[in-house]
Amino acid sequence: MSADNDATNNANKPLRRILIIAYGADSHADTLVASRLLERLRERSIADSWWLTLIEDAALRLEHALDLRPNDLAIFIDTSKHGKAPFEFNEILTRGAEPILPEADAVLPSDLLHALATIGRQGTLPPSFRLTMPLSSEASGEDIAPTSDTSITAAVDFLENLLGDTSNAHWRSETNS
Repeated sequence: MSADNDATNNANKPLRRILIIAYGADSHADTLVASRLLERLRERSIADSWWLTLIEDAALRLEHALDLRPNDLAIFIDTSKHGKAPFEFNEILTRGAEPILPEADAVLPSDLLHALATIGRQGTLPPSFRLTMPLSSEASGEDIAPTSDTSITAAVDFLENLLGDTSNAHWRSETNS
């Protein structure tokens, strides 16, 4: 689907800028899962849309608040050893009022929302969501476990479907909670 088709298919819906940040916070396996997920998402035609920004990083950084600033919706993709398969999708319920309290030098999505609220943004903070991929204990080295690979495939299909309807109500209806 090209950007022109995006505009035609969404003629009755306002186009919204969306940011997806995939990061690996704790280990090489985390980073590998995030990288593989974005790599597969980039293979989909939706990734060529002008309104979608994909960022991959080894960890969240406060500078990502500037990436978040012009967007209407955001998804933070990370991994968890306690995550449920194939993935979890939840809204980050913060108004940016929480102080930044880094844990072991880790920046959390709520820290970015706080930074964005602090540096100023006209209007409200963008609704933000977290897609958490389970990290299999089998994942190590340069390869990921088959269970992680299955979760990545399911998450990419989910994200492509989610991006087909960018209304807040639709995204909230797709959360696990």
